[in-house]
Amino acid sequence: MTTDHQPVAASPSRREVLLQVAAELFMRNPYDSVTVEMVCAKAGISGPGLYRHFRNKQALLIAVVENPLDFLHQFAQATVEAEPDPRAALEALVEFHIRSVLSAAPTTLIFLKNEHAFPDADRRRIRRAMNSYAEEWISVVSPLRPELSEPEVRLLTQTVFSMLNVLPTLNKGLDQESIVKTMSTAAMQALTSPRPE
Repeated sequence: MTTDHQPVAASPSRREVLLQVAAELFMRNPYDSVTVEMVCAKAGISGPGLYRHFRNKQALLIAVVENPLDFLHQFAQATVEAEPDPRAALEALVEFHIRSVLSAAPTTLIFLKNEHAFPDADRRRIRRAMNSYAEEWISVVSPLRPELSEPEVRLLTQTVFSMLNVLPTLNKGLDQESIVKTMSTAAMQALTSPRPE
């Protein structure tokens, strides 16, 4: 007798729970008003449990920003390398970025809101990572917009990032797939529509 088993989604690790909870708290509250005790209470994890994963609150903030950014950059790199068609690559980047910001508190907004709390070396490293991620987008937008100068492509790309990164703060009663469809279309139009003569 055989039994069909549905795949069971793995439960998030304690580290993942801490990152998720901390991201929400750092997004809604100033860094200085978020305490380790608040994070632990919301995550249902003891203080010693948190310190097994993060040295202190500052290390937790750095991981909240850096981990998702690394994930986005790795996806972008792999996509650009594997997809020779710049439009197809851009469509994949846009959709992945939208789904990422909808599934967790947006990294960029957390960083900008709490930038003062980052040590200089970490702030510079994260800025470089953000720029590297943007370069992947620029590399596929540029051939699609030959009428634009490089500074114009950069301005356009960064503006679209800003539009997409605020989605979680604007989502009012729409299901995720509707948001993805609407905003993917808007982003692609903004990035690829030729400038009127």
